[in-house]
This record gives sequence, C-alpha cells and structure tokens, in this order.
Amino acid sequence: MATSKQDTFLAEEYHSCAGCILFRFTPDPQICLLRSRRSSEVVLPKGHKDLGESLEEAALRETYEETGWRCEFLPVNLLTRVPPPGHASGDAPRMASAVKGEAIAVTLRHMDKSGRNVKFVWWFVAQVTGSTRDEGTQMANENFDVEWVAADDAVKVLSRPGDKDAAAQAVKLISESRGITNSSL
Repeated sequence: MATSKQDTFLAEEYHSCAGCILFRFTPDPQICLLRSRRSSEVVLPKGHKDLGESLEEAALRETYEETGWRCEFLPVNLLTRVPPPGHASGDAPRMASAVKGEAIAVTLRHMDKSGRNVKFVWWFVAQVTGSTRDEGTQMANENFDVEWVAADDAVKVLSRPGDKDAAAQAVKLISESRGITNSSL
C-alpha cells in the first residue's frame, strides 16, 4: 500500500493568512499592488486571519485594510479538486464554472530553518466595488503605497515568488473566464 508524505503543524507552528488579487477593469484589467515604503518590496494585499474569522472574511478584510478599496469576490471558472456539495471528492481536478469565494492558490512559506514555523497564504480573486478609495485603513505597522498596474505588468513587478504565482493564475483565470484576449492583459 502506497503512503503519502504528510506533515502536521500544530496551531503554534503555523500562520493562517489570506489575501486577494484585487482587480479593477478600466476597461482593461488592472491589479492593485502594495509597495512597501520601508523596503520597496512590491506585494499583494494579504494578512493574518483573526480568531473566529473565516479565510474568506480575512481575505476581504485584509485587502480592504491594506488597500482602502472595498471589494467582493470575482467569479471565475476554476479547475479544482474541491467537489460540489454532495459529491465525493475523487482524485482528479474538475472544472467549476463561475466559482465565487474559493481560493485559487495557497502559498506555503517557511518562516525559518526549523521547518516548524510556516505560513499558509490562501489567495482569492476579487474586484473593487466602488470608485473611491478610503484613506487611513492601514494599521500602524503597515506602510504601503497603493498602486494600480496593468495585469500583465503586475505579475512581472511583484517581489515574492508566491505572489507572482498567485497573480499569474488570477490573470489566467480572468482571461479565460471573461474572454479577455492577451492584448487586453
């Protein structure tokens, strides 16, 4: 009988984080990026899940707090291993149409060399819901400039590999789900 590699992390060994690849369409798709004033690092909005909060709630809250933009999940066609309600999971991915509020990727970051301090970042696709940005939503320790960048350029300027991978997947999903050509991305 084949066995799979398995790691179990206790609550004190992992961080649960969530964030969004936040789009606006003007009409071409743009992604909201955060540029650190301390390090010039360019990242996607994300942060820690609070106690009692779902990953979905954390993703929307953190995205709003860090960007000042109110947002909602954007439906995408998603190849996923998550089954529809009432179905067995099976082992093969399946296409789900117009999925809203499901993670499109998860990043696992090792925070130190011990292997017992890890961060899981669950990524969602969202879009802005208004035309104005709220000021003063960042926490005291967050020093970010908020920038809108053309979707194809955004993937290139992100600093972290996990952010790049998640943004590239979001751009692909938006392109396929909305019928946007590469010339528009």
